[in-house]
Amino acid sequence: MAATPGSSSPLLPALALAVAGTFFFLLVVPAVVAAGEAAAAAPGPLEFHVGGPRGWRVPDGNTSYGWWAMNNRFRVGDRLYFRYANDSVLLVERPAFDACDTAAPLAAFADGATTFLLDRPGFFCFISGAPGHCEEGQKLIVRVMVHPAMDAPGPASAPGTSAQPGHGGGRPGPSGGWPGATSGAGTDVAAAAGVAVAAALGVLASLVLMMLQ
Repeated sequence: MAATPGSSSPLLPALALAVAGTFFFLLVVPAVVAAGEAAAAAPGPLEFHVGGPRGWRVPDGNTSYGWWAMNNRFRVGDRLYFRYANDSVLLVERPAFDACDTAAPLAAFADGATTFLLDRPGFFCFISGAPGHCEEGQKLIVRVMVHPAMDAPGPASAPGTSAQPGHGGGRPGPSGGWPGATSGAGTDVAAAAGVAVAAALGVLASLVLMMLQ
């Protein structure tokens, strides 16, 4: 139907909305998706299962807690999970770690399922409280980093940490028989990015329908 003199065509507002919707889709949505990808690439706090499926126990000839620690990256906010039976976990100073001295630990745990928060940067030293276990290699020292940009090799130069072949493999370190860590960080942001894309597509479809009416 032809427009009457002095009136504007109803197609012009629809075209303006279509242009605005296109700019929204081309500029805003890619930024949201990029944010989701960045969050997925830089996961938040992780939980490391010490010893993997074997748990906290005297290591065999194919495993080494020192090797595992050197092949993982620990940051402030991460957690260590110790699962064990008829044993204990002692947090000790470095001299006690080197000497396997269980006499005066900083903290002691014997609940069989200990979750320890790495709440500061630096070194954390753990040994078994069971007689003879520390001397057989059931001891762990981890170096906690402040920020991903500060990541560096683990305590390779720290005395008392073995570099024998074993299991591990970076952050989150899934290689070998000792799973490094689990985390769902970044998933929520990625899901939000998907919702934003779907919403933008819905807006664009509505504008197209308005133009066709």
